[in-house]
Amino acid sequence: MTEKLSKNDSHLGAIDGLKGIGACIIAFFWHYQHFKPQNGSPLFSAFPMSYQYGAYMVELFFMLSGFGMMLGYSERIIGHGISFRDFIVKRLRKIYPPFIFFTLLTVILELAYYHRCGTTFVYGNLDIQHFVYNLLLMQDGFFGKEWSLDAPSWCISICMLCYLLFYLILYRVKNERHGCYVFFGAALLGTTINLSGVNYPIWNELVGRGIACFFIGAILCTVYRNRESFRYRRLGYICLAAVILSYLVLRFKPQFMGDLRMAFILGIAPALILAVLFIPWLGAVLGIRPLTYLGSLSIVIYLVHFPVQCAIRTIDEYAGLGLDYSTKAVWLSYTAAVLISALLYRLVIAKAAEKAVFGLFSKSSAAKSK
Repeated sequence: MTEKLSKNDSHLGAIDGLKGIGACIIAFFWHYQHFKPQNGSPLFSAFPMSYQYGAYMVELFFMLSGFGMMLGYSERIIGHGISFRDFIVKRLRKIYPPFIFFTLLTVILELAYYHRCGTTFVYGNLDIQHFVYNLLLMQDGFFGKEWSLDAPSWCISICMLCYLLFYLILYRVKNERHGCYVFFGAALLGTTINLSGVNYPIWNELVGRGIACFFIGAILCTVYRNRESFRYRRLGYICLAAVILSYLVLRFKPQFMGDLRMAFILGIAPALILAVLFIPWLGAVLGIRPLTYLGSLSIVIYLVHFPVQCAIRTIDEYAGLGLDYSTKAVWLSYTAAVLISALLYRLVIAKAAEKAVFGLFSKSSAAKSK
C-alpha cells in the first residue's frame, strides 16, 4: 500500500540540493571548456571528474524532474483533478519566461560578438530558422541535433515533451502502479532510442536520454512513496556504496565502466537519488539552505551561464583584455557573474518577464471573471 506523503514531503530539500549541485557542475566546470582555457582548466586537480564527466549531470536533471513531477502531480492527474491546459500552463509559466529572456539576450550578445570576430561564440546556426525553433521550444531533439543560440538550454525542449507524455500516461491509467508499468516501457523506449545511434526528428539521442531518465525518475518516486514496505535505510547504504564504488572505478580504472552514459542512467544516478532519499544524514547535508536555494535557481543557472560566457568573451574581444581563462581569478569572476545574474533575474526580472510573456493571457482571464 502506498503511504501518504506529509506536506513536508512535497518539497524535498535534498532533491533541490542535488539540482543545485548538478547545475553548478554543468555551468562552472563542464561548460567552462567554452572558453578554451589557454593553459588547462583552473582547479582541474581538485575537480577532475566535474570537468571530464560533468555532462552527465543533465541526465541527473532529467531524472530529478521526473521525480518532482511524479511527487507533485501524479495524484491530481490520475484523479483528473487538473486539466491538461492547467498542467501545461503551470510548466510553461516556470520555464518559458526565463528561456525567452536569455535566448533573446544570447542573440544580442552573439550579434555583437559576430560583428567583432566574424563568427559566433562556440555555437553556430545564428539565423531566423533556428530562432523560430527556439521560440517554439523545438530547438534540439525535435529536428535533430543542431546546436543554436543558448544551446545548453536544449534540455528545456525535451522536458516539455516529457511533461506531455507524463500527463497523457497518467490521465489514462487507473492507478499509480499501472502508471509505473507504462513508465517502465517509456524508459525502455528511451534507452532503445539512445542506443540506436540514429538522428531523426524526435527519434534521436537527445530525446532518448531525456525520456529514459525522466521516467526512471518518476518510478523512483513510487519507490520512495512505498519506502516503509521494505528496509529502505539499508537499501540507501547499499546504493551509496554502489555510487562510491562507481566513482572509484571511474577515477582510477575507467576502462572497466563500459558505456558510461548507460551505466549512469541505469545504475549510478538512480542509486545516488535513492541514497540521498533513504539516508537521513546524507539528506540533511544536501538539504541545507544554501544548496536548496541553489536548487531553486537551477533552471536559471542552466539558462544564464552561456549568455554570461558570451558576454565575457565579447567584452574581452572589444576591450582587448587578453584574459587568461586558466587562472583561478577569471574562473571565480565567471562563477560569481553567473550566480549574481541568476539572483538578479530571480529578484528583479522574473516577474516582469512572466508578465511580458503571459500578460495577454492574464488580461483575458481577468475579463472573463468580470
